[in-house]
Amino acid sequence: MCIDKYYLCDAPYTNTRGFMTPYRNTRYWLADYRRQRALTKEEIFNHEHAKLRNVIERAYGVLKVRFPILKRMAPFPFSLQRDIVVACFAVTIS
Repeated sequence: MCIDKYYLCDAPYTNTRGFMTPYRNTRYWLADYRRQRALTKEEIFNHEHAKLRNVIERAYGVLKVRFPILKRMAPFPFSLQRDIVVACFAVTIS
């Protein structure tokens, strides 16, 4: 794993090198911030984390509709899965 890259993860994951998880016991979901803005640095981080995860999940949802192979990736080795996802994003962007 590269030192300067991170996986944006859900709360069940451990916040270790390369994995960026939200703060525990702190508001997280976007709906939690509709009535009151983020106040502490932990809430601000969690709010930004949730917004970013939302964008990523929507992007993958759009890709899965356009490229059904993304729904059947399990039999492929990880390196091929990665290359397929990158290719799908590249075709979509260009």
